[in-house]
Amino acid sequence: MNGAITQIEVKLPKNKISIKKLCAKYKWDYLKIIEKTGIKNVYHSSKDESAIKLAISAAKKITKKNKKIDALIYVTQSPEFFLPTNACVIQNRLGLKKNIIAYDINQGCTGFVYGLYNAQLLLQDNLINNVLIICSDTYTKNIKKDNKSCLTLFSDGATAILVKKRKNKKKQYIFYTDGSGENDLKLHFSGNQFVKNKIPELSMDGRKVLIFTMNYVPQIVRKTLKENKVTLDELKYVIFHQASKIVIENLIRKLDIPLNKIYKNYDRFGNTVSSTIPLCLYELRKKKMISKGDKILICGFGVGLSIASTIMEV
Repeated sequence: MNGAITQIEVKLPKNKISIKKLCAKYKWDYLKIIEKTGIKNVYHSSKDESAIKLAISAAKKITKKNKKIDALIYVTQSPEFFLPTNACVIQNRLGLKKNIIAYDINQGCTGFVYGLYNAQLLLQDNLINNVLIICSDTYTKNIKKDNKSCLTLFSDGATAILVKKRKNKKKQYIFYTDGSGENDLKLHFSGNQFVKNKIPELSMDGRKVLIFTMNYVPQIVRKTLKENKVTLDELKYVIFHQASKIVIENLIRKLDIPLNKIYKNYDRFGNTVSSTIPLCLYELRKKKMISKGDKILICGFGVGLSIASTIMEV
């Protein structure tokens, strides 16, 4: 017994920002930035748009017709609360039943794959028939206005994914973790690093994250194909975490992936962290670009540093 995604919903903040206008405002080199990132627009959440509010807006489109959710997994690195568990807050605000499993996963760029893996594990239980995964991040709330590399890259947004029990072949998930890169993409929020009355700021060493990605993601992708006994030719699409143009183009080159097998939307939405992969899947379904039986390789990578990959079957 395994799971199948039956519905995906999206909620983006109201504030859509043109990178061209942003560059003009801060006198940044637009052509140089667009050449590296490929991102034309990003979405920034307003003060009243928290990650939880975006999450609930996305999830309501699912729970309106599916009140009997058996498990709720909330993937975020923008928690509104240190405690209680944010998933418990969401359960209550969505009006879901109380005999439900609900927990948070603190993962970013690999978060959706982690959530999907956890959903598959939960669906092995006879009492669990469906799992609601919600991915929601608001990184931009912690980016300084003069932080060119982060401000032109990251976007806020939420996705809600309903996974239901279905009989199909079990898929292998491949994970890779290297915590020695903790300082390469970091946000201090608590403990000894907490500074009273000061908003924590996101910091990123883009060069080191890129080196990590190029060194290890191709290995993980090849291992994912091997462990699932699937060839590149058999895949309908490969969906990478939508990091940036330079990252994805280099992965395509290193893995020799035909361009017609790559789906990308970073140019229109930016890097929405845990929501990038489900946002791509949402568009593929909406545009009817995938059919039942199609195989899709998904791979998240980044903050942690971490990588998570698997093969999905539509």
